[in-house]
Amino acid sequence: MGGRGSTSGAKRVDKTGKGGIIELGSEGMFRRKDPNKIEPMPKKQLRRIERAFQRQGGVIQRGEAIDEYLEKRHAEGITYDAKTVLLRKNPGCASVFKEMIHTAQYSSGRNDGSAKSMILCEIEAQKKLLANSKPYKLTGNEIAQTKRALEMYLRQLDEYNIKHGSG
Repeated sequence: MGGRGSTSGAKRVDKTGKGGIIELGSEGMFRRKDPNKIEPMPKKQLRRIERAFQRQGGVIQRGEAIDEYLEKRHAEGITYDAKTVLLRKNPGCASVFKEMIHTAQYSSGRNDGSAKSMILCEIEAQKKLLANSKPYKLTGNEIAQTKRALEMYLRQLDEYNIKHGSG
């Protein structure tokens, strides 16, 4: 999520780049790299998802250069818009499914680039990951990371609503 809309006033979740899950800004929305080992998605399953996304006009970029870029961003994946995703060469299941959820959010117009819509889309994505953790075959680490992220985004939404007087 994120995209090219203005996010002035948005804050970085974690300025160290180590503990947060998302950075709000012009670089898109992305899942932060977890220091715990994440099992890669089976290659056959990843290829099926990539081909299906490509048939819909989407592009998933992976490779050494992408891994280097994502490492600098402390990210596992980034969704720029409804058709453009960056993933590590060997991404985890949660990362792949989360970025696909974000492409659907862009497609349906739920992400308008504002800080609030980005937070709401993250909350929706985390809830969907948790609700589908068994069919998505998420690992214990991925489920724990997703639960932590959901709690953080819910707090962030409360803070946003208090600051902006909305509810």
